[in-house]
Amino acid sequence: MSFGDYVQSFDWNADGSFIATTSRDLHLRIFDPRDAKSVIKTEGFSGSKGSRVLWLDNHSKLAVVGFGKTSERLYGLWDPKKMDKPITKVEMDKQAGVMIPYYDPDTSMLYVGSKGGSNIGYYEITDQEPYVHFLSEFRDNQSQKGLSFLPKRYVDVGACEVAVALRLMKDAVIPISFKVPRKSDLFQKDLFPDAYAGVPSIDAKDWFAGENKPAKKISLNPKDKVGGTTTAVKMEFKAAKSAGELQKELDAANARIKELEAEVARMKTS
Repeated sequence: MSFGDYVQSFDWNADGSFIATTSRDLHLRIFDPRDAKSVIKTEGFSGSKGSRVLWLDNHSKLAVVGFGKTSERLYGLWDPKKMDKPITKVEMDKQAGVMIPYYDPDTSMLYVGSKGGSNIGYYEITDQEPYVHFLSEFRDNQSQKGLSFLPKRYVDVGACEVAVALRLMKDAVIPISFKVPRKSDLFQKDLFPDAYAGVPSIDAKDWFAGENKPAKKISLNPKDKVGGTTTAVKMEFKAAKSAGELQKELDAANARIKELEAEVARMKTS
């Protein structure tokens, strides 16, 4: 399996059957990770700065953000079954920061921030031209050093919060909430379908044997204790040790520290 050059981004599809990469050789590739000889390669963006690729599984597409020859920032969509040219390629702006994309398949929304940037734009992905629709953007007067998003299962569904970004600043990590302006107190099922549960759906042995399974999901409806579908799973947190056990270990550690300090003091006076 050859990645051509330094890999700039790497993303799995939803069931783990394929991976997509962008590399410094300016090519976009799709691999079957269980077949070293299986690769689809096509030209990506022509700019030398970093590009990033994401699977849009619910639209059977790949999204790529990167740079053109004159350092303009671009986004494009590719069909994995017809990789000879992009479905669409659009210039976004001429800023310098390497982009950091995040895709939410539950709402078909693509969020794009950048290292050193101060805004986060968000777009809706559809199956009709022009495919990518700009919605709005978050703006600030301070630039971020990095950007990440919380898993969908941690959003506040009661406040119609559809995404939470974590901005890495100079001396803090600041959460940014994205909400849909709805006033109803009812659970918004169209905004919050069952989301990725964060647990494996298959073990390594079966995967290497060629089996694929869809990701396990969990209901985001607060009324559902286990989940609303047969694929939903119950998310539980179980502490490895109780508070009492942890306190006992802490007390023992503090006592040992005092013993060592006393021993050091005796050595200094002897």
